[in-house]
Amino acid sequence: MQVLNPLAIELNEQLCDAAPAVFALLSELGKRVYLPKGILSQTAEANTKAHRFNATRAIALDFSQDAGDMMHLSVSRELVPELTLESIYGYAPVLGQQALRAAWKAQLLRENPALAGKTFSLPIVTSGMTHGFSLLAELFVDSGDPLVLPDKIWGNYRLIFQTKAGANIQSYPFFNASNGFNTRGFRETLANATAEKLLILLNFPHNPTGYAITRVEAQQIVDAIVTRAEAGCHILVMIDDAYAGLWYDASVMQESLFGLLVARHPNIVSVKIDGATKEEYAWGLRVAFMTFGLEETVMHPLAEKLSGLIRANTSGASQVSQTLILEAMKAPGYAEQKQRNYETLKARALKVKAVASDAKYAEFWEVYPSHAGYFTCLNLKSGNAETVRQRLLEAYGIGTIALGETELRVAYACLDVSDIETVFAAIAGVIEAL
Repeated sequence: MQVLNPLAIELNEQLCDAAPAVFALLSELGKRVYLPKGILSQTAEANTKAHRFNATRAIALDFSQDAGDMMHLSVSRELVPELTLESIYGYAPVLGQQALRAAWKAQLLRENPALAGKTFSLPIVTSGMTHGFSLLAELFVDSGDPLVLPDKIWGNYRLIFQTKAGANIQSYPFFNASNGFNTRGFRETLANATAEKLLILLNFPHNPTGYAITRVEAQQIVDAIVTRAEAGCHILVMIDDAYAGLWYDASVMQESLFGLLVARHPNIVSVKIDGATKEEYAWGLRVAFMTFGLEETVMHPLAEKLSGLIRANTSGASQVSQTLILEAMKAPGYAEQKQRNYETLKARALKVKAVASDAKYAEFWEVYPSHAGYFTCLNLKSGNAETVRQRLLEAYGIGTIALGETELRVAYACLDVSDIETVFAAIAGVIEAL
């Protein structure tokens, strides 16, 4: 058995004292990991005390103009002339730019009324949401740990938590007989998971269906989790909020489930994973956030452990990407531009709902309820989804995603309103011809 580093032991003791439930959730790697007091800490000390020469940073400086600016290539600098050299080329802090983290937390408070008056962490910046989930898997998941997931999921969950981390997925049908969220199946799956440690991952708005929960469903979900926690189970609840803010139906809850879970029970640790990817229309910038429903005394040792994991992996998210997101959030036209994009996506969503649900297509598919996000999902009544996908590509040049035997996902976010009828007519034509 690997001997723990004294720094890891110290962090573990701090977590045990401040929040025994959090420590109980740690994986073996989570217990071992720590941030070494090496180059990063020595560089940080030199940044404040090295008033003559600072020879600690792994960067190159240009003294040709006696300025000591960061060495760079003008061909890239000219692409972002309004930003400072440091904000483009410098190393970002391991946990992310402090100003961006504060701005994102302020935005969470504005958009999630249930968080008002509650204590939650400063968001931690990750290199995209996949990186955030991978960090959570490393910190909390041991081989064999039960992970509760619905049967309809983003496929990367399996790769991250099952294939890489070895989690034992406990699945339940996403929809009930009325095509609402299967709160009963969810509750029963929790009740049947007898382990003292339980991982739960919830995603609303949902990928692949676009389903969003009502407030009644949200409360039923929370009640089921609290009931399991009251029985002595230590629970990590991961909330995938990739499509937060993209709600198009007034009947569904217009905020994150995270706010309802913060501080609900000492045995529940909730973490919100979201990002600029979808919310800020900045997919390739790879900037996302992890926010824990924990107070500072608990977050300090946990953040140190996450810093160690990030340091051993990416070392931190891209500086220029973080700068672009932060500067965009501060720009005068920010809110108006986001609203304009939202209205465009809403118009597409409503058009898809009308077209896909047309009675003339009833013999070909069932449309899963879709209230938000980027997608609608068809449950084909005949034909194989993969066969339909391939025929659409070959005969019509139309790309869709086949999920299992009968489900076909259509990303209407990629379609102009004027093209939506053509796409669904083509899908029906392919099915009819099979």
